[in-house]
Amino acid sequence: MFPPSVPARLRLLALLLLPALAAVLYSAARAADDDKEKKVDAKEIARLIDLLGDDDEDKRAEAEKKLIECGEQSHEAVRKAAKDHPDADVRLRATLLIKKIADYAFRELKKMAGHKKTIRSVLVFKDGKRAVTCGEDATIRIWDLETGKEVKQLEGHTKFIWQLGLSSDEKELVSSGGPEKTVRLWNLEKGEEVRQYKGFGKRAYAAAISPDGKYVVGGEGGIKEEDKDEDTFDVLVFDKESGKQLHRMKGHTGYVWRAAFSPDSKMVATAGINDNSFRIWDVESGKSLKEGKDAHDNWVTDVAFTDKGKVLVTAGRDGKVKLWDVTSGKMLKALEGLSDDACEAIAVSKDGKRILAADGKGVAVFEVDTGKILHRFEGHTDTVTAVAFMPDGKKALSAGKDGVLRMWAVPK
Repeated sequence: MFPPSVPARLRLLALLLLPALAAVLYSAARAADDDKEKKVDAKEIARLIDLLGDDDEDKRAEAEKKLIECGEQSHEAVRKAAKDHPDADVRLRATLLIKKIADYAFRELKKMAGHKKTIRSVLVFKDGKRAVTCGEDATIRIWDLETGKEVKQLEGHTKFIWQLGLSSDEKELVSSGGPEKTVRLWNLEKGEEVRQYKGFGKRAYAAAISPDGKYVVGGEGGIKEEDKDEDTFDVLVFDKESGKQLHRMKGHTGYVWRAAFSPDSKMVATAGINDNSFRIWDVESGKSLKEGKDAHDNWVTDVAFTDKGKVLVTAGRDGKVKLWDVTSGKMLKALEGLSDDACEAIAVSKDGKRILAADGKGVAVFEVDTGKILHRFEGHTDTVTAVAFMPDGKKALSAGKDGVLRMWAVPK
């Protein structure tokens, strides 16, 4: 096995290590096999569906088990069979099977706990391996999404943190400090605060950093109705590097909860809760481009650009998600069907074909073209307040008032 020139001690050491090395290689191979989706022939799925109508109870049970294990591959075929299979028994059993398959195929993949209070924002890094969250426990936490473990905390905030914004190179992060009346800029590699952006009234809610790295935006909010005359609900634009305030953009008459930059950094959209509106602003001039007054029948809680900045998506506490033409300001489509009016957050997939919408304690996955809800994730024990897609669109994250970050498998 070994050449004569190899010393006896090295031969013995190699023999001792070979079993361990083999075990490692075997485990890696098993893991790789588990990650590969087992392809099932469409004819086999059709055969299993037909067996749902068999008189033999054991055959029916075995067919159901295999269809569930096929996951997403069998999901659409079973949905179709529930509608138009010629056998009435198959239609009935397929109808009952749809949810079981969906619960298996689009299940919770990871559960990450650590926050002591509500999580208000979640962002995913481009490599899909890390995420960053912030919450009302005054912490910013970075997570390893492969292990599900927290790897770093950024310390400095003393009050609740509302929104995060990640720079395009993913080296910097901005966070809004609520009652601290500041937005902070962080160096992620060092885990250190770089500077603070000040000038807010009673609270700083929205926070975003432009894709070109030139600007930081923050949105204001008040406290109580009786203090309304003293409150300001402006949108502040800062030079990122100097911290100098460039614009104070007026127009909102309610808390500015969220902000999102267009991909070209020329526009920023903001969500106004008490005034039920969204606004689109020209960043360089500080002028209002579009005023989406009464865009929803209740608070506008989140905004996101899609289709290369041509379309704005808004979420509202009226239980609707709406798409707007950025140029004309006209509504293009309203996505309905949420089971709860408390839609606190939205996220758009990279290809623009899917939208995640917080739906009370659940999360709905909308198909943009049809407006249909493809699936609804359930598992949170309290209201969902933050959602995000993974870069490949195959997984999603959600977080909420239960302080838990969850990862889900998303329908294609």
